[in-house]
Amino acid sequence: MSIIILLNVLLGLFLTWSLLSLASMQIQEWIAARLKWRSQMLEKTIGKMLTDFTLVDQFYNHPLVRSLYTGKDNGDKPSYIPTSQFSKAMIDILSATGTEASLLQQQLYKLYSETQRLPRKNRFEARRRISLMLGMIRKALVSETGEDACAEILDTVKNDLLTMGQDLPRFQGSVDSLFDTLRVQKQQINDALIKLSFKANTSTDETTNRIRAGVTALSITHPQLKQTLYALMNSMPQSLLQKESELDLVRSNIEEWFNNAMNRLTGWYKRRCLITTLLLGILLATIVNVDAINLVSRLWREPDLRIAILSNIENILTQNNTTILDVGQLSSIQQQFSDINLPVGWLGSPIKPSISLDTKISEVCTLFPQQESEIYGVLISGECYPIINSPHVTDVTGWLIKLFGILMSGVAASPGASFWFDMLKKIINVRLSGVNPSELKTGAITAKVG
Repeated sequence: MSIIILLNVLLGLFLTWSLLSLASMQIQEWIAARLKWRSQMLEKTIGKMLTDFTLVDQFYNHPLVRSLYTGKDNGDKPSYIPTSQFSKAMIDILSATGTEASLLQQQLYKLYSETQRLPRKNRFEARRRISLMLGMIRKALVSETGEDACAEILDTVKNDLLTMGQDLPRFQGSVDSLFDTLRVQKQQINDALIKLSFKANTSTDETTNRIRAGVTALSITHPQLKQTLYALMNSMPQSLLQKESELDLVRSNIEEWFNNAMNRLTGWYKRRCLITTLLLGILLATIVNVDAINLVSRLWREPDLRIAILSNIENILTQNNTTILDVGQLSSIQQQFSDINLPVGWLGSPIKPSISLDTKISEVCTLFPQQESEIYGVLISGECYPIINSPHVTDVTGWLIKLFGILMSGVAASPGASFWFDMLKKIINVRLSGVNPSELKTGAITAKVG
């Protein structure tokens, strides 16, 4: 067995798998962009962190996060949120939590979800009015015009709620329940804040104290978040120097919390992409008939095919970068692949069999040839397309081997094209005893000049 022939066969096999991986990756990326996987998975992860849809909605409607929206009319949620913007938005939300505006905002989000049980006409009207109220509340939360202006906005929202309850009698009970819940929560939070004010670990930083108050308020309105948020606040060291930068420590804890969640999200996204690429690879290998076993057999038996691959492989591997492939490189590589007559595909070029006047072409072109004059193929638009790279229909063993070869190629597509390009480079180096062809050429040119 010649080691050179074996390496050439591996080059052809890996080159074919690289093409399959390229196609699978392109389709997978198109699906991910089309279905907005990144933004949806990011929202689900933040939902698990905050444990409540009202807080998630409040977070995504924060001005710092809204600025990251993309698409038509900025209607697409972000697929990436910088760590610093997450921490700033969370600190801002925590600082305002416990105020009447924040409590009313949370209740309005819940009220919005309850509109689903209203008739369609009333549902749209209720959602429109609640959206306007939420806009006013957001304005009150970010406004710096003073407490009087904020109180005026809240009074307007409360009056609008009462009016909406009167205009929509079926919604009156939900509106009344909103005011009852708001009153009870406000009293509970006030009692908790009074107890907090007597504790000895009060910070000298006003923002930090507001965050502590917000965490205390959230422990009442969202008890499922209590343990997480208390850990963020109570993990701060208590030395004098560290007390002077408590806000930075809080921000650091929040950013670490977010980064840990993003690391889990990255793993989740990679697993989804890997499974999708695997399924797409198997599907494409089946459609294109990329049979690894047949490919190895043909490469071993046909020197001309090996030579054709070797004559193109150097140009393919000398791309500027095969770790991160751009659109131009993909097009160039695919064009170079098309110049190689790889043994893939189900149908060959149409042929015209020699037949007598009394014989129909449909009788000669058949899936079950019995005589040498008959062609193993399919009839399409009056032309006979021979079936290539495949055993006969009745060859069960041959088909089992083919299915195994296609499955091998499909699985091989999942690591990605960059993986196979790196493997190709290593085999080329082994074949050339570790010497890069470009280095040989450069050395020869230098010798001539000398």
